[in-house]
Amino acid sequence: MMEIIVIGTGNLGFNLCKAIENQYVDNDSAFAKAKNKNVKNTINLVGYYNTSARQLSSLQAPLLDSIDSLPKVDLVIIATPDDHIKEVSQKLNTEAVVAHTSGSVDLVAVANHRHHGVFYIPQSFSQSREMDFTELPICIEYNSHTAQQVLENLAHKLSHKLTHLNSQQRGRLHIAAVYMNNFVNHCYTKADEILKDAHIDASLLHPLMNETLAKAQELSPYEAQTGPARRNDIQTISRHLEALKSSDRKMYEAITQSIKKTYGN
Repeated sequence: MMEIIVIGTGNLGFNLCKAIENQYVDNDSAFAKAKNKNVKNTINLVGYYNTSARQLSSLQAPLLDSIDSLPKVDLVIIATPDDHIKEVSQKLNTEAVVAHTSGSVDLVAVANHRHHGVFYIPQSFSQSREMDFTELPICIEYNSHTAQQVLENLAHKLSHKLTHLNSQQRGRLHIAAVYMNNFVNHCYTKADEILKDAHIDASLLHPLMNETLAKAQELSPYEAQTGPARRNDIQTISRHLEALKSSDRKMYEAITQSIKKTYGN
């Protein structure tokens, strides 16, 4: 059995803990059947740690008192904010494989451990939404065969999709994910503000949101682009800028210019 400790119970850390525990008790999972083998008792969340000493009632594993003296395990996952990874890694006194979960932090951040790696999942997590890991891509990097075996083993227990990326590739993937998720969601927020100011039900645009994603996946984002900037509709762009609050015009103009440049307008 692989014994695991997770340090950090933010959005990602919490979901990772839940996924490990769910896999541990779910012997009838679709992935287990697909692999045609019994996966029960193959991974176990020994415990978790957070700086607030907050015990999470939805987790069966115990809250650890500190990270100064950890139980003997196979894998310690650091799921803290990026700027704390190196500091946490240096505090750990363990022979286990130590891996962080960041998309933008280099492998070297945990290099003070003999066997170390990265266990990155390009997904947006929330504690209020439990995530099904089986279809999520898991990207790993490692410095040794031991770390490779441990990280691959965990990835295969949680997901159908395993990818090997180095730190540079993972960093580019993370940038792309910020564009695709964080920036797009911010645009949704701006659209929602405009609709609320005009007393319009935001659900009127839900079909458009769904179609935008479907077209981007079916065609390509480049081919799916439409709108006034794509067709260089100067009059419509001018009307939009006049209607917007001054604080929002710069963002509209920046995105418009980027689209126009992309299509040579």
